[in-house]
Amino acid sequence: MTASRGGRLAPIAMTSAAGIPPPNLYGLDREGLGAVLGSLGGRPYDAGQVFRWLYARRCLDPLAWTDLPLALRERIAREARVDPGAIAARTAAADGTVKYRIDLARGGSVEAVFMLDRGRVTLCLSSQVGCALDCDFCLTAKMGFVRHLDPGEIVGQAALLQDDRALSEQRFNVVFMGMGEPLHNYDGVLAATRLLADPDGFGLSRTRITISTAGLVPGIERLAREKVRPRLAVSLNATSDELRSRLMPVNRRHPLPRLLAALRAYGEVTGERFTLEYVLLDGVNDGEAELRRLIKIVRSLPAKLNLIPFNEVPGWLPYRAPSRAKVIGIRDRLLAEGVPVSVRFSQGLEARAACGQLALLPEDDATTPGNPALIP
Repeated sequence: MTASRGGRLAPIAMTSAAGIPPPNLYGLDREGLGAVLGSLGGRPYDAGQVFRWLYARRCLDPLAWTDLPLALRERIAREARVDPGAIAARTAAADGTVKYRIDLARGGSVEAVFMLDRGRVTLCLSSQVGCALDCDFCLTAKMGFVRHLDPGEIVGQAALLQDDRALSEQRFNVVFMGMGEPLHNYDGVLAATRLLADPDGFGLSRTRITISTAGLVPGIERLAREKVRPRLAVSLNATSDELRSRLMPVNRRHPLPRLLAALRAYGEVTGERFTLEYVLLDGVNDGEAELRRLIKIVRSLPAKLNLIPFNEVPGWLPYRAPSRAKVIGIRDRLLAEGVPVSVRFSQGLEARAACGQLALLPEDDATTPGNPALIP
């Protein structure tokens, strides 16, 4: 057993004599817990009790689940495991941002980020090891796609950061803006969302949870019909199919007209506004023609616009951010046209914890393209 800060998260990880790991309870919903506990002699209502111990109380030692019979607790400890992953490293930035490297229960690692802005806490979580979408301005894309995370590996990041930062009584926000495309791992991310939003789980309002997608249209259409639905953010980044397809190959499968139609339908079905994210690339997507088209797009949707100056990674990505004065000028131009717009100046830059910078790079190899350590 390994104890973490605060003594609350103490993963139990065992291996059978045959070398096969026992079932991991962490990440299961009530139905999944009921199936495993039933095989161990548990009663139907034990699943709800274990659910609260795992996610609301963040107690991972079955022997401490005192509202279960001792014999069942002992059998769970012998024949199951409770493993949310483990913090492998932390990298802090001057603004209070902390980037975490998390070792996953099923192997491999991801990065997650703690952010604090004017008292507002946000946890940025990963949904995949690597990413398959190959966006040209994103460092995670250089890893390629390794695998999806399961629900326990996703919410495990939140639990580990929550415990490490002593957030037990503080409300926080969750954004799926870390490594991976959340809607590519649709089932895993939505299962994790339900655990985060469950009153007997993490207890977050669904409005505190945001999924950011590069524009997977089928996932957006499915999301509109979910009962427990996080907020939606869409990474737009270009206003013509030609440029967007170059920057974001996903646009070749889901071109702008189809994406915009899906977003209009999403607004009609849900009655909710969403966010369009626009990473500003100096001299690439910030010209007058792009801005004119951007104004028309935002006006046509129930959306607000978030401008994000590109986060540079010298030696890895060829793009640059516009000057701060140019970014502010673009914002003011859009505001004058009646576009609801804000600028997100990213946090955690010196820790390489900002948007598009997560890629498991060794801290001393940030400017060494091709380093094999980039691929986990």
